[in-house]
Formats: sequence, structure tokens, C-alpha cells
Amino acid sequence: MKILKYSINIIVSFLIIFAVIICILLNILNTKILNKDYILQKMSETEFNLQIAREVEAGFEKYIYQSGLPEDTIQNLFTEDMIEKDVNTLVNALYDGTEISLSSEEVKTNLDNKINQYIQSQNMNLNEQGKNNIIKFEDLIVNEYINNINVSNKLYENGYELISEVKNINNKIGNIPLIILVVLIVIMIIVNLKDLLLAINFLGISSLTIGILFKMSTSIIFSSVEIDDLVLITKSISNLIISILKENLYKISDYGNIFIICGITGILISVILRNINFTIGKNNKKPLRRCANSKEY
Repeated sequence: MKILKYSINIIVSFLIIFAVIICILLNILNTKILNKDYILQKMSETEFNLQIAREVEAGFEKYIYQSGLPEDTIQNLFTEDMIEKDVNTLVNALYDGTEISLSSEEVKTNLDNKINQYIQSQNMNLNEQGKNNIIKFEDLIVNEYINNINVSNKLYENGYELISEVKNINNKIGNIPLIILVVLIVIMIIVNLKDLLLAINFLGISSLTIGILFKMSTSIIFSSVEIDDLVLITKSISNLIISILKENLYKISDYGNIFIICGITGILISVILRNINFTIGKNNKKPLRRCANSKEY
């Protein structure tokens, strides 16, 4: 009977470990990765819009020298509000599937006005070839703006489909892992109803195991992957993903610390109380010594 009881405790403990890990990973997925507001918050923290603006300006500079136009022609073609609006448009497309509409026409209009001002100030008369060159230059600048803001429409379409699919699966799963976890803990208590200290001991071991697994996994990732050197598509996107990745790895590591502390505490409590109970029981079983001079009547 004891062997069966211990076997059930071991199996339930293993299932509790699995259920807790699933619950925590789903929580991170729901509150972080699938949360549009969280992504926007991380963009603000990493100054994503500012980095995008710098990348756009750096892209413009590639064409200004070969155009023969002064450098200030490509300066101030867009504003921070335009960048923020376009970035929010892309985030909405990724999470809500909305249409992507960028401020490229405003950029083209601003550039066209600057070029016309320069031509008028220089009293230049352009022939057809010159006008065609201006049009090609404007197209290059506008395309550079679009390509730096929006890496690929297909990327956002595929991303939206993936996120939608994950959300659908997640909605179907719902609170099932949490319910399973509660049921497993109840089973553990029922199996050890006559010896609750054993249940506390096994729950402590499960908690300690979860903590060790979390700490080991995060340590392995940080030691084997140079997270800060990751390069994904563009520098701005790389910095955003690195920030999200590191924050959640640290969060998992913190969970590991909590579970280790809870596990050690649970094991110590069960051991201490069991020793106290054993000592009390041992003292209660000691035979009473009869006094040598006592008489029975």
C-alpha cells in the first residue's frame, strides 16, 4: 500500500510540475507577447520611434550626394508624430489585421516643396531629363521611407495570421491548465489525508524542482546565446525583441527564485514538524516507572 501511495505521489508531483510550467508560460504569452499594449509600452521604453527615425534619415543620406541637391533637402521631411502614427499603424496591422497606410505621400509632398524652393532660389530651368531625375530621386526617398518603416506587408500579414491562430488556440485552452493544477493539488491532499506532512513534502519537492528548472533554463540561454548581439531585420526591431526577450527571461528567473524558496520552506516545514511529532510520540510511549515503595491496596 505504501509503495502504491508513493507511486501516486511521484506521478502527481510530476504532473504538478508540468501544469505549473504551462500556466506560467501561458501567462507570459497572454500578458506579454499577445498583448498589443505591452508591445507599445516596450516600444516606448526602447525609444523605438526615435531609432526608426534615425534609420530613415541614414537611408536618405545614401541618395543625397549623387543627386547634386543640398543636404538640407532631405532634412525634416517627416515629424515624430508621423513616425508614431505609422508605427502604430503597423502594430495595429500585426495585432488587429487592419490595413497598412503610411505617411509616404506627406514625405513626398515635403520633399517636392523643398526641391522646388531650391530650384526657384537658384533660378534653374530644368529640361525633361532633369525633371525625370527629380521624379526618380523623389521615388527613391519615398521608397526608402516606406522600406525603413514597413519591412514587408507580407511579414505583417503572416504575423497577424500567426497571432490570430495562437489566440484561438489559447482561447480554447482557457483555464484548463489552472483547473488541472488545482485538481492535482486536491488529489495530493486526498491521497495523503492521514499524513498531510507527506503532501507538504511532495509539494515542496515539486516547487523546488520547478525553481531549479527555471533557473537552469535561463542560465543556459544567457550563457549560450549572446542576446545583446542578436540582429533581426533592423536595429530598431532587434533592440525591441532583445528588450522583450531579456525582460521575460529575468521574469522566469525571478519565478525560479520564488519557487526555490517556497520549495525549501515546504520541505523544511514537513521535516521539522515530522521530527516534532516523532519526538512527542516517542515520549508518550515511554512506560511509567512505579515507585519502589508504592503499595497496592
